[in-house]
Amino acid sequence: MEAAASSARSYSQAQDSRYRWEVLVVVMIGTLMAALDSSIVNISLPDIMADFGTTIDSIEWVVTGYMLAYAVFIPLAAWARERLGSRNLYIYSLIVFTVGSLLCGLAWNLPSLIVARVIQAFGGGFITPTGMAMVSEVFPPKERGRAMGLWGLGVIVGPALGPTIGGFLTKTVGWRSIFMVNIPIGVLTVLLAQALLRPSPPLHQAHRKPFDAWGFLFLSIFLVGFLLGVSKGEREGWSSAYILTCFGASLLGLIGFIAAEYGTKYGILDFSLFKSRVFSASIMVTAGRAVAIFGATFLLPLFMQNLMGLDELQSGLLLLPGSLLLALCMPVAGRLSDKMGPRYLVLAGSLGMAFFMYLYRRLDANSSELAVVLPTFVRGISASLMVAPVMATALNAIPTDKATAGSVLLNVTQQVSGSASIAVLATVLDHRQHFQMAVLAQRLQESGGFALRGSVRQAVELGYSHRDAVLASMARAGALVAKASAVRAFDDTFLIGGAAILVASLPVFLLPNHNIAHGPHDGAAAME
Repeated sequence: MEAAASSARSYSQAQDSRYRWEVLVVVMIGTLMAALDSSIVNISLPDIMADFGTTIDSIEWVVTGYMLAYAVFIPLAAWARERLGSRNLYIYSLIVFTVGSLLCGLAWNLPSLIVARVIQAFGGGFITPTGMAMVSEVFPPKERGRAMGLWGLGVIVGPALGPTIGGFLTKTVGWRSIFMVNIPIGVLTVLLAQALLRPSPPLHQAHRKPFDAWGFLFLSIFLVGFLLGVSKGEREGWSSAYILTCFGASLLGLIGFIAAEYGTKYGILDFSLFKSRVFSASIMVTAGRAVAIFGATFLLPLFMQNLMGLDELQSGLLLLPGSLLLALCMPVAGRLSDKMGPRYLVLAGSLGMAFFMYLYRRLDANSSELAVVLPTFVRGISASLMVAPVMATALNAIPTDKATAGSVLLNVTQQVSGSASIAVLATVLDHRQHFQMAVLAQRLQESGGFALRGSVRQAVELGYSHRDAVLASMARAGALVAKASAVRAFDDTFLIGGAAILVASLPVFLLPNHNIAHGPHDGAAAME
């Protein structure tokens, strides 16, 4: 009898182990599809603008509308899971995202495309936190680091591959293909989810939390106002009426949200999770991590396209090797986290990202492709150390039935802090460019204009009138000053970004130096 019971237990464990990996595969595919769509569109905007005959200000809403809707819908994931169950919510989210992709590909004008992008975001906003929670629920705490390392491939690698894949599809097939490619992937993922995922019944009516309408309304106002303000602040001007209105609305939304959530038992966000010191530390590290990952991703493509003269596809190809290395290192970082805890891994990743930014302190418009590519290997290894260990630690610090609520807070934090870090670095870049331009112009003036007079004399000898020669020489000198100041501004911003990463890394020391799955803070015990 004991032998039969032992055999039955072994068979059950094997079945559970197989099911874990089935869940992980299904979730990885859906997450990759949703994450890829966050960046694949950017490269196609000029083609869409030409096709619809619209302006830059209008076409940007294809990206902005998705970003805002995505951020607004994420907080609903925990509430929706209680009513639908994880399996149903994930499948419905995939269906909505796929239908939205189809509508994007069939869009007949810009408004229809923007509406379709919002529908896409409605599905995408549920896919990531629900998938993250499902992986956390089926893997035991001691294996979550490895699982999150594999799941995180979609979250991190998707946006990195987006420009490369989007550029190829747009140039070979057309911009509509970047949306249509989601349809077969979405249908396949839905079929796999229906076949492989076990039913997860929704909570009984008596245990469901009522919908926090006021909290959701005020949180949405805060998120939309803040993200809209930081995304357009540099272009509109931080003191413009438009941006001040955005931030004013955001502040009112935040005040209203705090007032609505004070004392409520059924908030749209579960702030009781912050009773865990480990989870709170993970949230702080997630916010600081955004400076490293999102900031670096913002600066480098901009430099390659604006100053090195590369197009989006070429710059995407240069970033591809580092992204592939990141993909290879993510599972390794997750397994290391399972064994030794997150603190020193994340600290090493933070120092590596700061060093990556430092390596570009002398980058210029004539730098070789190798000078661009090699530091991205440092970024790939370092970024992998900052993602899976933090996610696994955060979810290990809370009860399993709170996994969806925890993943919602992690994703909202990443969305807000990532947008803010890009806005800050964009502002630093603009200020440094104005400063460097003033410095170079002053030096040119102090040189006595010898170079300008020599350039005019050569132009006159070639047959130009004196006036035309002066104007041409001044234009060339101005272009050189503008380009040189831009290069120096980027160099300054890379250094400042590296320093900011070091400062933002301080909360890393609040993370445990052991895997809390094996320590005294496991699961519900962490909710102190």
